Amino acid sequence: MAASIFSSFSYGYGQQINEIAPEAWMADVEYLERSVSQTYPDFESNPGAKEFHSELSQLKSGLASKSDTEILFGIQKALGALGDDGCNIIPFQKALNTKILPVSIYAFEEGWFICDAKNKNLIGEQLTRIDGMEIHEVFEKLKPYLNGDNEYYKQRLFGIYGLVPELLRVAGVNGPKGKIAIHLASGKIVSVDAEELSEYSKLNRKLPNDGYFSLNQTDHKNKNYWLEYLPDGKTLFVQFQQISNSKEGPSFKKIVESITDGISSGKVQKIILDVRYGGGGNGFKLKPLTDLLRDSEQVNQDGNLIVLTSKATKGTLLELTSILRLNTKAVIIGEPTGEGPNTVGDVKYLQLPNSKVNISLTKIFWPTSWDFDGRTTQFPDVPVSFTFNDYKNGGDPWLKAAMDYKVETRKEALNGQLLESLASTYTINGRKVSIKQEEGRLWIQMNRKIKSFFEFKAELFPEHEGVLGSSINNVKLHYKTHENGDISPSNLEWKSKLIPIER
Repeated sequence: MAASIFSSFSYGYGQQINEIAPEAWMADVEYLERSVSQTYPDFESNPGAKEFHSELSQLKSGLASKSDTEILFGIQKALGALGDDGCNIIPFQKALNTKILPVSIYAFEEGWFICDAKNKNLIGEQLTRIDGMEIHEVFEKLKPYLNGDNEYYKQRLFGIYGLVPELLRVAGVNGPKGKIAIHLASGKIVSVDAEELSEYSKLNRKLPNDGYFSLNQTDHKNKNYWLEYLPDGKTLFVQFQQISNSKEGPSFKKIVESITDGISSGKVQKIILDVRYGGGGNGFKLKPLTDLLRDSEQVNQDGNLIVLTSKATKGTLLELTSILRLNTKAVIIGEPTGEGPNTVGDVKYLQLPNSKVNISLTKIFWPTSWDFDGRTTQFPDVPVSFTFNDYKNGGDPWLKAAMDYKVETRKEALNGQLLESLASTYTINGRKVSIKQEEGRLWIQMNRKIKSFFEFKAELFPEHEGVLGSSINNVKLHYKTHENGDISPSNLEWKSKLIPIER
């Protein structure tokens, strides 16, 4: 999460804001409004478009009475209405000179704890209130200014923005300028001054196995991807932080080739993919990997392909998670993801002409599901809770859950009549979908289109009369048995929505 925010620093050019006239701000806001409507894909159909216009309208009507800080966070709030973390004011840019507490916090199962701080006496303390307000109430106050797709990613963002006094004051959390009073479970109240970003950046923000593999005690700092064998010698642990070539070491293509060699040689019996700590990169690089995992008879089995997710899983790594969920028997272990299956990406940067504030906007829609699928997160098959004791003792409950995972009872086979009757090509929601029989098993498959990552291949199993379950959670095939004994598919149930099937 921190990487996705701090990677934007290079765009922080310009001078610190100095007393911009209301008419100059008005021009900036109108420029932004035009740019968003022209850039964001299908902007007017976005559920938040009306709120975006409304927030900017209110902002413009009161510009003369607002400070520069209030205007800036008003713009941030308007962008937040779009429900996309890629549409925001780039944080901590030079034009803003934003200051932050030199304290690193994280939301564990028991609550918010201080993981690191410039004042080392604060490390390990539980944070309960900010400026006298319960921390969950502060989160609610800040949520409109935290530009994310869902509550889970906003919680991650709160770990940073909740430490910015200027934002807290604009959001209605009262307190002194430039500092925050943090209330601790131990009963202590400590006043902490906000400082330059450079002080916050010195703090440790690493979570378990983030660029480091504890089982082998190997360091992979600053690598976009890396792989290690577990001590059993048969399980390959692969971490992706970004799907783009690292500055040093093998290319992403070479890493995929290494995985291919391990599978082909028979050495790799099981793969754990770790996508907890990043999100960027090029989604088109994924297909050789996802095809490899889908087509491997050894790896594409229940329990042999596991994906670790967190609240920070988004972007290209979310696309990878979604593609594997729809095309393999991958088991998702961890936390709900930071985005849903249909994402907006490919950032465009613009600078407001008068204030010189830099804004990021997303411009291309990348689906990994049907266009009606409005889910804003993907839930794991096996939830993981992360406690402060886990963190303090160097434990990794994600990895433990992956190593302990037991395969559920295998599904019963389909009868011959269903296999013969259903195998054909159909049209679902305007897309060509095939039901195929392969070695006594039935599969439903749809190939991707240009400029889309949406494809699926799932095995079908008997669930009850008239319904076949699939290897994709909450995706089912409904069929009818006619009076003459013929059987034909009627609907595809996709995440509780029924889609008619046409011959």
